[in-house]
Amino acid sequence: FLSCVIFFCNLFRLALMAVADADLIFAQTSVPFPSIALPSIPQVILPQPALLLAGGFGGPLVVGGFTPLRNACTLAAHDTTSTAMRIMGRVFSCGFRSGWTGARSPAAASMIQFTMLGPGYHFYLGLLGNRKPALVAVALTETLVMYGATTRNAQLIHNQAAAGRDRVPVRPIMPVGPGFTAILLRNCLAMAGIRVLSEPMARTLHWISGANGSSKCSPGVNMGGDFLASVLCGALSMPFNQTYNFQVTSAACLTGTPAERFALALRFLKSQYFMSTASGSVRLRQTMLRDAMLRSSYIGCLFCCYSSLERLALHMSNLRE
Repeated sequence: FLSCVIFFCNLFRLALMAVADADLIFAQTSVPFPSIALPSIPQVILPQPALLLAGGFGGPLVVGGFTPLRNACTLAAHDTTSTAMRIMGRVFSCGFRSGWTGARSPAAASMIQFTMLGPGYHFYLGLLGNRKPALVAVALTETLVMYGATTRNAQLIHNQAAAGRDRVPVRPIMPVGPGFTAILLRNCLAMAGIRVLSEPMARTLHWISGANGSSKCSPGVNMGGDFLASVLCGALSMPFNQTYNFQVTSAACLTGTPAERFALALRFLKSQYFMSTASGSVRLRQTMLRDAMLRSSYIGCLFCCYSSLERLALHMSNLRE
């Protein structure tokens, strides 16, 4: 055993001498050691606790509170004759509490949804360094989280108002399924309101009010900018929202292939929002204005209230500091 120890000690000593000789030769020849450029790691800013609080508390509050407007949009997908007021009446047809049919699942999932909408957006913005890819990343994450819950909500309110033969089976909560592409595009457009257009809208209102251009926008102006931007993006996202509502409440779409669902979606949009006159020309139906108003009302109230809660949480957090 002692001879083995002596052997390894001598071997270690010879290795140290070889390394020293190599260093000496390298220093004498001055041969530069090849350098490897490592990619820079983006600086990720972790969200403030106030933003987490706004997402976890404000999300369920606004999503649950505005459920009747969301349910009205769902019922409008299968109704080409009723006015907005009549559709709201159908939402509450089984009593006042029936307006909140299916609200529980989206309200629970919105804790994650609005955490992504607020802190998640700021996280992706720090990671990706640009608003547009950050918005798409947040929309994709939000869609994966909310698809199952909102689909269950839509099917429950549809079955409550539909006749027996028109009812559809309520799907188990899954992250993907029929209508996923439509709801993803809808979320991208809807989120652009408070994340892209809100600030320019607020500055425009600030300028119209005659205030000093270099001064900071008041809370009321910021809220007005949030609301107008959300209303505009809500109207733009309406066709995708109604396509999603149709696909998850149509038995043919739920059992069809992706190609069949796409063809049925095109047929739905054509029959829902366009009509042919006696002369053969094509014009818009009044349902387009009705559905745009319902969708804009929901998104405008939802995101305006949430962004106000977010600003309030940040303001109170700064006061404590």
